[in-house]
Amino acid sequence: MSASSPRVDPVLLMWKIERRFVDAEQTLNIIRGADLAIWPGQSVALIAPSGTGKSTLLHMAGLLEKPDAGEIYIGGTATSTLDDKARTSIRRETLGFVYQAHHLL
Repeated sequence: MSASSPRVDPVLLMWKIERRFVDAEQTLNIIRGADLAIWPGQSVALIAPSGTGKSTLLHMAGLLEKPDAGEIYIGGTATSTLDDKARTSIRRETLGFVYQAHHLL
């Protein structure tokens, strides 16, 4: 008989993420149905042309913005119903990423 491995959740799971911006003239669907899973020990780089939603996706992954649809899980915890205090706590204790243009203040 073999011992079963403990269940490991992704560090970050973004599921069916959508983000749109609306102005007086049009609706811009920036991100449509995006899925992303990052596992413990994994490094990820987002590489795409300018204006394709990379920064928007990172802002949502960092809980700085909320998606219009879909769910973001941090360590197995759904974040869509968390208040600002809980989101800030997760950012302080769990998340970290480096932007392309980073500055030490």
